[in-house]
Amino acid sequence: MLSEIAVKLPTMEIELKLSIAPGDVDAFHQLPLLKEYSFGAPELQGLFSIYVDTPTLHLKKHRSALRVRKVGDKWLQTYKGGGRVEAGLHQRHEWECEVPGPEIDLDSLLPLVDNPAAREALEAPHLAEQLREVFTTSFLRTIWMLSLPQDTVVELALDQGFVSAGERSEALCEIELELKSGQTEVLLAFSQSLRQAITLEPSNISKAQRGFALRFPGGDSAL
Repeated sequence: MLSEIAVKLPTMEIELKLSIAPGDVDAFHQLPLLKEYSFGAPELQGLFSIYVDTPTLHLKKHRSALRVRKVGDKWLQTYKGGGRVEAGLHQRHEWECEVPGPEIDLDSLLPLVDNPAAREALEAPHLAEQLREVFTTSFLRTIWMLSLPQDTVVELALDQGFVSAGERSEALCEIELELKSGQTEVLLAFSQSLRQAITLEPSNISKAQRGFALRFPGGDSAL
């Protein structure tokens, strides 16, 4: 997710994705669990992202995703690669830094990428010249910061919007629980409490996978 600084240090992103029906969003906002564990008022962000790849989908074939995202008056480029997904729990390497505008800057991104396989994908000859927009996402994000047991801090984000590829568009309504510090087991326990309070389903599908599936119907959207 988002960083308040210009450069995000290399990290393994750990987050749980849960799908929620649009009709349940209002009830979700009123859950006592959110009031019990959140600190500070919820934050609203309008986010627009452009995902890029080569015409031959070089990055996707290397199980990677590259995007540039507008956050307020800033643009951030983010590269994700490797890791695994199980029962909605996404664990992936992530590197992020600020850029001047909606263009990918591989020269500023490459020095951050310390995973050999992920770095190799970015070092392909003439990659920068081949990058093209594949799809976009546009959504409103509501963020709650949660202080859970065992000194565990979790960022809970409710995303409502659309994934678009050419003339195709698909509604997006999902929750992400990202572990900022502490224990993964505590995050999972909290997610179970949420699922007992309202209907939520684990989702193994990332926004990038949704976009590729929309852009190439019937193709392999796996990352």
